[in-house]
Amino acid sequence: MPGLRIKGADFRAAPNLVSLVRLALVAPTLALLVRGHRVAALVLLGIMVATDWLDGYLARRTGRITELGKILDPVADKLAIDGVLLVLACRGEFPVWALAVVLARDALILAGAAHVARRRLAVPASVRVGKAALVVMAAMTISFAADIRPLEAPLLIAGMALAVVSGVAYGRIAFRLGRPSSSS
Repeated sequence: MPGLRIKGADFRAAPNLVSLVRLALVAPTLALLVRGHRVAALVLLGIMVATDWLDGYLARRTGRITELGKILDPVADKLAIDGVLLVLACRGEFPVWALAVVLARDALILAGAAHVARRRLAVPASVRVGKAALVVMAAMTISFAADIRPLEAPLLIAGMALAVVSGVAYGRIAFRLGRPSSSS
């Protein structure tokens, strides 16, 4: 896209490389899941979930927190979780209503972040409830993908509750940061 510039778009920074690898693993994970290679798909999903903390840790440890990293990390999370849940919902293995909640939340978060980034020229930081929602939704996704039935219902309830709460929290942040500032 001509003219698109992201301040701090250092693709060679270690944290951004980790996020890019996570992004690159999404398509093979979904392809494996669609083809019925559930164990292999779960291994890749497990790698993505397990290394989610790594990019943030590296960014803080090396002082390489970039605007690009603030975009890549949540996009990788959302594509992995949303993609797996979509495949599972299409197979009747995950409730469609819950998929709709997750997709709506993620679309609203991304739209709000884009709005704030355009107005403030910076990507808003994540919040604790959003991080908690990610952890629970990742566990929920894995429990459904691995067919761990005793965990499915409690994680679904917790995941949906945190999806709504975090969606509201991010919506409030986007509203507050995205409105025009009054300098009078």
